[in-house]
Amino acid sequence: MSTESSLELDVILQEMEASCAFSLGAELLRKTEPSFDPLVIRRDHALISEALEAVIRFGPMPFGGIGDRREMLESAKRQRVLSAKELYDEVRLIQGIRGIIAYERSLESEHPALKDLVSTLSVHDYTEKAISACINPYGEVMDNASPGLKEVRRGLRNIDSEIASAVNRFLSSHAASIVDNIVSYRGGRATVLVRAQDKNSFGGMVYGDSASGQASYIEPPALIAVNNRKQELIAREQEEIRIIMERLSKEVSLVAEEELANLETCAILDCLFAKALWGQKHGAVTAELTEEKKLVIEKGRHPLIDPRQVVANTYRIEGEKRMLLITGPNTGGKTVSMKIIGLFVLMTYCGMPITAERAEIPFFDHVFVAIGDDQSVVSSLSSFSAQIVKLAEVARDATGNSLALLDEIGSGTDPREGEALAIAMLNELRRKECLCVATTHYGRLKTYGKRHDDILVASVEFDMEELRPTYRYLEGMTGQSNAFEVAEKYGLPKGIIRYARFLKDQSKTTEDQLIEQLEKQLAVNRQKEDELASLRQQLEEEKEALRAEKIRLEADKDRWKLKAEEEIAAYREEARQEADEILKEMRDMQQNARYHEVLAVRQKLNRKEPVKPKEKDEEVLRDDREFRVGDVVELRVNDQPAKITGIRRKDITILLNGRTMHVKADQIRHSLKVIPDKKQEAFVSFASNPLTSSISAECNLIGMRVDEAMDALGDYLDSAKMNRLMTFRVIHGDGTGALRKAVHKKLERDKDVDSFRIGMPNEGGTGATVVTLKG
Repeated sequence: MSTESSLELDVILQEMEASCAFSLGAELLRKTEPSFDPLVIRRDHALISEALEAVIRFGPMPFGGIGDRREMLESAKRQRVLSAKELYDEVRLIQGIRGIIAYERSLESEHPALKDLVSTLSVHDYTEKAISACINPYGEVMDNASPGLKEVRRGLRNIDSEIASAVNRFLSSHAASIVDNIVSYRGGRATVLVRAQDKNSFGGMVYGDSASGQASYIEPPALIAVNNRKQELIAREQEEIRIIMERLSKEVSLVAEEELANLETCAILDCLFAKALWGQKHGAVTAELTEEKKLVIEKGRHPLIDPRQVVANTYRIEGEKRMLLITGPNTGGKTVSMKIIGLFVLMTYCGMPITAERAEIPFFDHVFVAIGDDQSVVSSLSSFSAQIVKLAEVARDATGNSLALLDEIGSGTDPREGEALAIAMLNELRRKECLCVATTHYGRLKTYGKRHDDILVASVEFDMEELRPTYRYLEGMTGQSNAFEVAEKYGLPKGIIRYARFLKDQSKTTEDQLIEQLEKQLAVNRQKEDELASLRQQLEEEKEALRAEKIRLEADKDRWKLKAEEEIAAYREEARQEADEILKEMRDMQQNARYHEVLAVRQKLNRKEPVKPKEKDEEVLRDDREFRVGDVVELRVNDQPAKITGIRRKDITILLNGRTMHVKADQIRHSLKVIPDKKQEAFVSFASNPLTSSISAECNLIGMRVDEAMDALGDYLDSAKMNRLMTFRVIHGDGTGALRKAVHKKLERDKDVDSFRIGMPNEGGTGATVVTLKG
């Protein structure tokens, strides 16, 4: 059994093959073998790293239109005339290559290795244009392929009309003898179906009888000449098509060599992205390559085990450790752990991602595998003999840069001899400084591993209560075979088991007994740690659920609050519009006495800024906005508005109803309410007698925000209209121009404004607007 088969790399390749886009990529993937050349490993590693990132971030590379066109291209190189379908396959190939190049250029991440590979592709625009001008996507030669073909096909359409007219005339004049009023073609010539007894009554040609013998197909004299002309046109059409096919085939022959090279590159890319798609599906990563003699696999999962059942384990062979000795019960996962290490090394050397959270893989010159039972009747090999053959190869060829995987070393023979042979073999590998992973049941090997600093002893966990393996890898602990517990579970008499335990204890040294007691205590401690970790995780999950529920409730509260404020805003707007209508009506009627009352209502409404309906729930609920000095916020506890006056780390200073308070960020939220600043307001004064009140000839908005200024300007306009002030000046300043634009926009909407203009130099220039009301 080969190394790849022993580690089930061939099964992984079969899974990846399903993601290939066309046959050449699948063929190349099937031939994939691990390389031990560091240059090749680094090249393939760079490619798969970039391809995996591209697939995850931007989706798979497109291979539409690309297929195995080698036979067609080889034929073109030999100057064979290609068919219309083959020629359009060349167009699809060119378009597919253009799609690959476009995909590569659209990648936003750095991808030098992938870019170099794609840059070897050539796009033959002229060839594509030449073929597309002559052949449609259905593989048909178009009329415009040549002037001659266009003329011939126009003639064919005309001749078909002549044939139809001639047939109709014949059918009309010989209706009594006609069996069916349709035109049938025999040998490419138009015929009509007449009664069999009349077939010799018309002259012309007879082309046979119907299946029943009651009718005959004849070509009347009136059709012979026109049929002959049609046959001539068909022959000319075929000749024109042949000339076109020869011309286009020659064009393909000129680029055939480059297209064959393109196909090879496309196969490499297809194979590469099939690996990347497999990696995306399995949540895989690319291992880090290291020059150090260490091997690290964090949270490694065997890719062929059901993801719902697989146990992720972390394996480390680093520092002074050069050998990993795994112990534990049968079917406990020792061999799986060893296979994961070997498989991930080979997958990395094949340019594949691995199913782990992270990994560091060194450069080995060879991977030796002694796994499974290779006994052979043909070769006269027993299980033990087959293992010795493999061990002999390892002892002979392994170096300090090799990786050796030895499953159940020394098994299959007398236990004492097997233990001695295993220890001797491991000593030889330690002498060569070969990195080794071995599994065993032997007690002496466990003690042997504990005595040497360069050997890392580990085990796979066994659930003593359920009497089943958990497949968890435990570093630093030797495992037990648990034979007595399993025997007791399956009904072996207790007396036998007691005596067996006695015999086992008799053979133990004091050191063995102390080690066993220590490991039992370590196992108990580890179990308690796991229980605490599980409880801690459960508490964290509950805490997270409560936090999410709190956020949801606060979001619901903010949504309902927003809805209520929007309804209030709508009501206020409706009331303001109603007040404006009454003002206009009263002004027209010159009822100044009630006008002040309505104006007072309007000013009262204006004192509270409505929520803008255009604000969305998301803006209110957005919790990730930062607080800044000057922001208007509201207390979460009672919704009172306040303004931020200072921020120092987590302490926020706010001004609430004239009082300074210190709060935390989680006690406030952003608000859409407006707290007006105490700034100079537009001057509006009324005399004690409302009928003779006076008003300033200018409205000063300097220092106000846009929303405040618009309210002040609205009040001033109402007062100006009431006092019949026909011309006045609005002072808004230059600044950014936002306030001036807002003023002009409001004046444009006011039906009582006759005109307005920017002030003259003596009127304030661009910082003022002169307004004239309608008389």
